[in-house]
Amino acid sequence: MTQAVSVPSKDCLAEPGRRYWIQLSDINWWLVLLICTLAALQSAGTVYTSDLAQGSDRPYYYPLLWEFSGYYTWFLMLPVTVFAFSRLPIQRQNWFWSVPLHVLISMAIGVTHTLVMLVTRSQLYELFDLGIYQYGHMGYRLLMEYHKQFLGYWVVYTVLRLLAYHRQSRAREREAAELKLKTSELQRQLAQVQLQALRSQLNPHFLFNTLNMVSSVMYEDVDRADHMLAALSRMLRLSLEENVGACVTVRRELEFVQCAVELIQARFQDRVAFDIQCSPEVMDELVPNLVVYTLMENAIKHHDLERCSIIRVQVRIERRDASLDIRVLDNGPGITDLSKAMRNGVGLSNTRQRLEALYDGQHAFEIRNRPEGGLQVHLALPLQRQPKAQPV
Repeated sequence: MTQAVSVPSKDCLAEPGRRYWIQLSDINWWLVLLICTLAALQSAGTVYTSDLAQGSDRPYYYPLLWEFSGYYTWFLMLPVTVFAFSRLPIQRQNWFWSVPLHVLISMAIGVTHTLVMLVTRSQLYELFDLGIYQYGHMGYRLLMEYHKQFLGYWVVYTVLRLLAYHRQSRAREREAAELKLKTSELQRQLAQVQLQALRSQLNPHFLFNTLNMVSSVMYEDVDRADHMLAALSRMLRLSLEENVGACVTVRRELEFVQCAVELIQARFQDRVAFDIQCSPEVMDELVPNLVVYTLMENAIKHHDLERCSIIRVQVRIERRDASLDIRVLDNGPGITDLSKAMRNGVGLSNTRQRLEALYDGQHAFEIRNRPEGGLQVHLALPLQRQPKAQPV
């Protein structure tokens, strides 16, 4: 069953809407209270040291009372500010009316904050017998306080905006990781399906051809027929193993190829010659299952046995730099339209699709006609070593 993957739209990625905006429940209010306390202490210390610098003998508790009452009442008003932004985030499509509305909201919050400070300080002055709190001309006081309140309002907006972008970025990273994981799994499944399709084509093809060959020689050359049946048995056993994945070790691939070579040589006898060379150091590296066999069979299939006295196929597997280098060469007629063969040729196009699904572009696959005649198929695959079995 195909599962839909949720990907943020372009507009959603451009503007952090309600999906990503910070809500009241997302804020650590104890941390905010601690920040307000530290800010109040810092401001009170600044006012008190300024008084000392000017020779004032005003006690230290006056600045403490002013600053703590100012910051703590601002803390009480902060949930209203956060709620306003969470319910009405400023976005590209609404800024022309949402910004003026937020200015009005900031004015309402500012007036409320100033009035609450007035009442709080008046009560505290009376409680601690500090006299009558003189707030000054109310109109100018409101204007003076609003300068700071306006700035604080938009500082809160900026912080919430940055937090929303951070949350959005984290969400995008998670969705991208999930999408990459799903893509990787689909590619693995595709490679596995292609392998199963290749097996389904291979088994009847070899079975029928080999049985026909055995039938034709069993009375004339019993040893040859017995040898062919043994090779066929090993080949079918390897191709039908259920626990084999999309990739196998070079050693196992060559074991399968050797069985195929024995059957092909038994069929064509001296008309087919193979030269397979593999560096010992790459035996435990992983290759796509049946990839070498497919290319080798493709080299033989395009020969014209009527015109070619002997078919020569060479296989070279070695390590070059950080890649596993595989080359399959033949002495056939070559291919006139190489690009068309890569797109439409059964063996080559199947191999190309499997490699793309398995390696996601981290490989090289190219074919070219050899100057001396014939075709060369070249693979450069990432090195992936088979992990060693742990001792029990």
